[in-house]
Amino acid sequence: MSKATRVTVTLDPQVAEWAREAAERQNRSLSSVINAALRTTLVHDSLTALAVDEEAEQAAAYDDMQLTQAAENDARGAA
Repeated sequence: MSKATRVTVTLDPQVAEWAREAAERQNRSLSSVINAALRTTLVHDSLTALAVDEEAEQAAAYDDMQLTQAAENDARGAA
């Protein structure tokens, strides 16, 4: 694991209270709650910035539909 970096952050009072309450509920430190929230947000932002291949998405949806239809046909045949 890399060495931690100390950063000073000023939070809105309401946000600070939410973070303190979350830390207490989870029996974690305020720092660990804020780190986790920041990490989650950064990962989310990174994932939402990824380009979506529409053709691949459509092909995957078609494959799923075909598999579902085949399973339904098999179930009807077995009954």
